[in-house]
Amino acid sequence: MEELLSTATIGKTHGVEGFLRIYSLSGEYAHLKKLKSAVASFPDGKEKLLAVSEVRSKGDLFLMKFSGYETPESARLLSGAVLKVKREDARKLRKGEYYVADLYGLSVIYNGEKVGTVKDVSEGAQAMLLQVERDGRIFLVPNLPVFVSHPDFNKGEIELLMGDLLEL
Repeated sequence: MEELLSTATIGKTHGVEGFLRIYSLSGEYAHLKKLKSAVASFPDGKEKLLAVSEVRSKGDLFLMKFSGYETPESARLLSGAVLKVKREDARKLRKGEYYVADLYGLSVIYNGEKVGTVKDVSEGAQAMLLQVERDGRIFLVPNLPVFVSHPDFNKGEIELLMGDLLEL
C-alpha cells in the first residue's frame, strides 16, 4: 500500500463553479499547484480519490476544483476533509526537516534503553505532542529540543532527554 501524507485541509466552497478553499498544513502552496490527483480523507474514516481539474489563487485564497464536483452543492460534500498526497507530490523537505508521519512507530530511547513507542502525534499549544505508549499507558511528550533529540530515522528512534515525562 502506498503511503499518503496529509498536506492540506479542504475548507468551504468559493463561488458558483465548485471551487473549494484549500489550507496547506505546511503553509506552502507550490506543491499543491502541481497536483493531478489526491485523496480526500473524511472525519468518519472514509477516503475518496479525487482528480484535480483546476487550481486558482485569488488574493490570499488558494482554490481547487475537483472533477465531478462542479457545483457548490456537490463540492460542499468535500468540505472538512484532509487532502492526502503521495510522498513524491508532497512539499519537498529542507535539510533537517521531516514529515510528521515519519514519527509514528519510532522507539523512544532513554539512557540507551527503549522506554516506549511513538503511537500518535497531536497539536499542542507550543509544539507537536508525541503520544508515547509505555506499559499500556499514553504519555504526552512535547516535540521540543529540551525534551527529545532530533529523530534518527535510520535507527528508527528518538531519544528522550527528560525521563520524568514518562515517570521513569
